[in-house]
Amino acid sequence: MARKDDIELMQFADGELPEREREAFAKYLEGDADARTKLESLEQMHDVIAGSLEQQADAVHDAKFAAMWRKIDEAIDDEAPRGVWAKIAAWLDRHRGHVFTGVASAGAVAAIALVIRSTSSDETQTSSNRSLEVLPAAMRTAPVVESLDTPDGTGTVMNFEDEDGHTTVIWVTPADTVEGI
Repeated sequence: MARKDDIELMQFADGELPEREREAFAKYLEGDADARTKLESLEQMHDVIAGSLEQQADAVHDAKFAAMWRKIDEAIDDEAPRGVWAKIAAWLDRHRGHVFTGVASAGAVAAIALVIRSTSSDETQTSSNRSLEVLPAAMRTAPVVESLDTPDGTGTVMNFEDEDGHTTVIWVTPADTVEGI
């Protein structure tokens, strides 16, 4: 088998090789003692460096981390839009698709309404001259119900007149109702 270079060995150690190449490289390592030694050395170096970085991170005081996060938060806040117009522009940037879709839909509906109105305006020309009479409830003539046909039952109609106006009560009783229960 052809000799593998150190770059491929490092990719294998870091898990960066695709699965098929990883399997082939593992078979290659079985036959090459020098490559296995290098791989073990790479793994030891990884452990040493990772351990050193963890120790350095543990050595940093919590207040220092809090200060770093404050700086990060301030940098993010500095990027935030200021003023009403800037906030509106930022909102439009985030929701541009929704706004344009709504505007386009409203325009299409308005165009359809104008087309329909212009074609049907000739038909409704005569009826538009009539006016609708609108009166307050107190000035309207109350409907009067004198009798009511109710199949499979009886209907009772009561009309009441007082200072507040007219009231009609309609009471329907099914025929299968037994009196006194």
